[in-house]
Amino acid sequence: MRVRVQSCVLVLAVSTMACGGIGNNFREPEIQLDRAIVRGVGITGGNLDLVVKVDNPNNFTLQGTKLEVGVDVEGQHLGDITYDDDFSVPENGTTTLTLPLRFGWVGVGSAVRAALGYGDLPYKMKGQAELRTPWGRKEVPFTREGRVPLTRSGGNVAIPEQAQ
Repeated sequence: MRVRVQSCVLVLAVSTMACGGIGNNFREPEIQLDRAIVRGVGITGGNLDLVVKVDNPNNFTLQGTKLEVGVDVEGQHLGDITYDDDFSVPENGTTTLTLPLRFGWVGVGSAVRAALGYGDLPYKMKGQAELRTPWGRKEVPFTREGRVPLTRSGGNVAIPEQAQ
């Protein structure tokens, strides 16, 4: 009986020590813009799909509950997106999300037109991901900037000349 009690105490002690540092083992996922796709344009603005990659460096699955993203192009605010659908990022894996963004030409027209000419989009992306982990909810802020490929869906998308 004494051996059984000692075994239970040992298992409990090891479990407590192992779980004690678990919260400190959480590593924030890497959230980055992978590419942008022009879906359509008109006189007042257009539609982009922002393809965002979420890389999970942890040894457990992350459950996303919300992703909020603001995007600037060449210093001009292009728009904001709130993605409210649940998403899952496997342990040590990647999930790709497509975020639709409607934008207006006012203030960003020349930047977007120039980006279409170059074939890539200079951007700054700021936001926050809300995640569920095995140890509770985490809010992960992020900021990324760089250049990504900018493609046109369905062939040629003409940009109106009046777009400023």
